[in-house]
Amino acid sequence: MEYDQTLDVCGLCCAEPIRRITKALQGIEAGAVLLVTADKASMTKDIPSYCKQTTHDLIHQQETNGKLQFWIRKHA
Repeated sequence: MEYDQTLDVCGLCCAEPIRRITKALQGIEAGAVLLVTADKASMTKDIPSYCKQTTHDLIHQQETNGKLQFWIRKHA
């Protein structure tokens, strides 16, 4: 799946992954896709919820070798 930028939030907890995702999304243009890699199971709930609240599109998510990946398209 294609993406424009990557962000690794592995090892981070609490609100820090969401803060970093917000900052990364602010740095890309509308319509661009951010690929986020995480290792905390809580992200499977936190990131979809974040996308719903901010109207960014979670276009795909998957788990590979214990790593969670989320493709987020920045909303206009």
